[in-house]
Amino acid sequence: MSPSVVALEADRSDQAFSSKVVPGKSCGSCSLCCKVVGVEELAKPIGAWCQHCNRQKGCAIYETRPPSCRMFVCQWMLEPGLGPEWKPDRAKFAMLKSAGGRHLTVFADPGNPLAWRRSPYYENLKRWAAHGVRNTADLHLVDVMIGPRCIVILPDRDVEIGDLGADEMIHLACKSTAAGLIIEASKIKRVPAAA
Repeated sequence: MSPSVVALEADRSDQAFSSKVVPGKSCGSCSLCCKVVGVEELAKPIGAWCQHCNRQKGCAIYETRPPSCRMFVCQWMLEPGLGPEWKPDRAKFAMLKSAGGRHLTVFADPGNPLAWRRSPYYENLKRWAAHGVRNTADLHLVDVMIGPRCIVILPDRDVEIGDLGADEMIHLACKSTAAGLIIEASKIKRVPAAA
């Protein structure tokens, strides 16, 4: 499975997700997730419009859409503190938390690859990255996917990782230097899940 493909717990239902959506927030006319997020079941790559997306009417296969699509809810819908400027069709990216909240991914629209660097987004991503590395025994990852290209956001710098393959993932590690501890980001081979 590609790191850019949505893979969520299969036992989550539409109803469970909809109960967590902030009152007053809805997709409305936004369908950016249908472009920026890959869908394994449809062999849809990250950064390309889904063949089933009608940008004026929504999903043409909504009732029979695959589990990855059913379970995807962007972070804007779930976070009360994210205002209208964070809605994906306005921000030009969608955000997803995974790994129990330890991984925040910004899926940027390849048509607006630098949108995440604008204010108020970038300073907030930097703040979240700083918060995520406070406990060096439990590092949290903030990254940006622009198609298959990955950039890791750290408090003191952004690390260009390059394209992530289906068998790769991001690894964060602490390194002791003369100047103190620094966080390093690199891509590593994914360990296959035990059968």
